[in-house]
Amino acid sequence: MEHLDREEQKIMELLPKGMNRPRPLKELVKLTGWSSRKVRGTIYRLITIHHKAIGAVYQRPGNGYFIITDDKERNIALTPLTSQIMEMTKRAQVISNTDLGNEE
Repeated sequence: MEHLDREEQKIMELLPKGMNRPRPLKELVKLTGWSSRKVRGTIYRLITIHHKAIGAVYQRPGNGYFIITDDKERNIALTPLTSQIMEMTKRAQVISNTDLGNEE
């Protein structure tokens, strides 16, 4: 695992431990001065390259990112990801199996 760069360290410092008060993307953008795309990209790198357990909750109020601290938080963070994977798989199957000869 590589060392964190300055941007990755900054995000880790801004993320709360536990999901009691997740930090919204808008707030991370404001605190860093970065674009939302850059913040999300940095979080993506932290998870996929550095294996940091960062979760997100998408319900409002209380949406945002947090550092996962236990199995309950892990399961809560995995639920929307699993659902999204299932929906994308269905969509890909429909596109793959559509008869293109009958489309107008």
